[in-house]
Amino acid sequence: MPEIKIKTPNLDDIFEKWKQRSVRQDKKKMEKQFGTKGAVFSLDAISAAEYVKDTEKQAAIYFAIKKTVGEVKKDINEKTVLPPKVAKETFYLFKGKGKINKENWKGDEMVPIYDTIQTTPCKNCKGKGYVETKCRTCKGTGKIEEKLQVLTGEEQNKEVKPFSYECSVCFGSGTNVEQCRDCGGYKNLYKYQILPVPFKTVVTGIPVLHSSAQTKYEKEIERDLHQMIEEVEGIRFNDFKDLESKSEASLGYWNKNIKKTISSAGSDFKSYSKDKETQITTQIYLFPMIQMFCETKKGTKFEIYSLGSANKFMIYSNF
Repeated sequence: MPEIKIKTPNLDDIFEKWKQRSVRQDKKKMEKQFGTKGAVFSLDAISAAEYVKDTEKQAAIYFAIKKTVGEVKKDINEKTVLPPKVAKETFYLFKGKGKINKENWKGDEMVPIYDTIQTTPCKNCKGKGYVETKCRTCKGTGKIEEKLQVLTGEEQNKEVKPFSYECSVCFGSGTNVEQCRDCGGYKNLYKYQILPVPFKTVVTGIPVLHSSAQTKYEKEIERDLHQMIEEVEGIRFNDFKDLESKSEASLGYWNKNIKKTISSAGSDFKSYSKDKETQITTQIYLFPMIQMFCETKKGTKFEIYSLGSANKFMIYSNF
């Protein structure tokens, strides 16, 4: 993109535009502040040379975004837990309640949903709550086998005789019953889904303005630019790095406030570019701004701001 230098409005043209608008809005106030007692009031007698005490050159950066608020995520998470953990969880239910306004929502965007809770029999114990294992004491026979030493006859000959009795560990069953380690004896586990909150999808156009003048009119200027961008002339850029490198040459002037403003606007632009819910819908505009410090004949101080080029500019004032 070739370097383009924009011509700022002439101070007399800015002041003249302000005069014409002010007299239409409140002629009596203009007469009171600038009129001479006993003389016929005339706008021709009010000049920038006499009433503009000082000026500053500033700049403004503007672009517009489209923000999709409440777009539902497609992620689905699932948890499987023991019954006591289900009781400790906070669940949500949206069925039949309509869509949720994201701006009013307080909490996470992904939440546990009550009507997704399902019972799942424990696979380890097959829903019994316990597992059976072979008794180690009796080796699964249910009996303890012993050998008795028996002395027989007058000679007291030693003989070994078998002797068995019920195993006291497994109660003669040959198996031990142990609490299932997976389900803790509850027989079942419970699974539920963590789903996105069903937000309303709201698409809004939002103007973004950064001004080095930092006036109280920034919201008003944002609104006007959003509605009447073709009524004011600025330099358009497709890339913020291009704007950063060419802004000083394009404006024909520079100061610390302008540099700081461009840096701040660049940070916002970068953030919006990375935001999945946001789309930048316009080019980036660089506007010259003239800040005029004025004082009426009666000593009332006020300011006039112009935004735009010599060809097309808008004015704002606290008069």
